[in-house]
Amino acid sequence: MHAPRPFTIDTPDETLAADRLDAASGIRCLLLHGAGTSHRGRWLAVRQALAARGIGSLAIDFSGHGESSARTPNSLAKRHAEAAAALSCLDTDGPRSVIGISMSGEIAVRLACDPRHRIGHLVTVVGAAYDEAAFATPFGPAFSAQIRREQSWRRSRVFRDIAAFRGRMTLVRAGHDQVIPPEIAATLQANAAQAQDARIVDLPGAGHMLSVQAAQDAALMARLCAVLAEAVGAPGTAAA
Repeated sequence: MHAPRPFTIDTPDETLAADRLDAASGIRCLLLHGAGTSHRGRWLAVRQALAARGIGSLAIDFSGHGESSARTPNSLAKRHAEAAAALSCLDTDGPRSVIGISMSGEIAVRLACDPRHRIGHLVTVVGAAYDEAAFATPFGPAFSAQIRREQSWRRSRVFRDIAAFRGRMTLVRAGHDQVIPPEIAATLQANAAQAQDARIVDLPGAGHMLSVQAAQDAALMARLCAVLAEAVGAPGTAAA
């Protein structure tokens, strides 16, 4: 069993709890957890399964989650800056991957579309998208009001930005997701005109809380890990 190696990342406002899960190929994959009460520990079993396939990963607790500090108000913009800081801790040689889960789908796409980050593999898992107007709004009533407007996700900038992405993109949807509209992944795929590959993978019977469900369903866990391993280029894997 691969054991995580904890460390911290200091940002201008917060101290982020993080860990490395090493594999022979080094750490070239960043996993970003979702919102609510989520934290990096929820995805440890998935990351350990990936490490067994030769994929090392780094994960953080966003500020206000898990073991990280919570000194200043949170927002998508703040999460984006924290994720960018975590990217600097990846091993620098070879292609890099980012996996964004739920709320972090928007963040992962933004990171991947910035060539300075050198992301070759972009993965979203039940990934969300948000109205551009909500990006810098602190989480709270005003943020909630913005994102609950009908079809507000269509005003996300990621649908424009993805046109410049040239790497591989895998968008994982849950068949019974009652939180994230399936059209988000479809719109990203349709707009990824220059991507080397842009795939949607559906998990029938799965709900939005994939980490919780997979922990109780061995078949779903195996399928999810196989999809993610192929998406970020594990040695010896074939397309799902």
